[in-house]
Amino acid sequence: MSEVVKLAENVVAELEEYSAELSFFPEFELRDLDEMRVVVVPVGTQYKTLSRAAHEELPRVQIGILKRGSEEELPELLKFVEGLGLGFLNKKLGTATCVCVAYNPIYSPDHLRERGQFTSVIELTFKVLK
Repeated sequence: MSEVVKLAENVVAELEEYSAELSFFPEFELRDLDEMRVVVVPVGTQYKTLSRAAHEELPRVQIGILKRGSEEELPELLKFVEGLGLGFLNKKLGTATCVCVAYNPIYSPDHLRERGQFTSVIELTFKVLK
């Protein structure tokens, strides 16, 4: 099994209290979002040369937070999302450590305005320890 898929499964296990699910094709209808939905997606791996004989492996996993919402709920939802992401920084999962947390987007104004849907994406970058 690939390292990025293993990491995604480990992230799902860490988010068990939110009923997180692994998804390779995360598409949902608003009617499915009455309760908050936490979706984990393996997105890719970057390899960086350290020397002629060594490289660094940096797998990336995204966490999607989806919920029916409104502008009034934004401060509470943003606080939740930021805390969730920062909880992974420096966390070791299996053979990798989370070295970067990015929010892209921290929320989608278009989804909120047009659909009444809060959508946030947290991207976690791990460094594989070998």
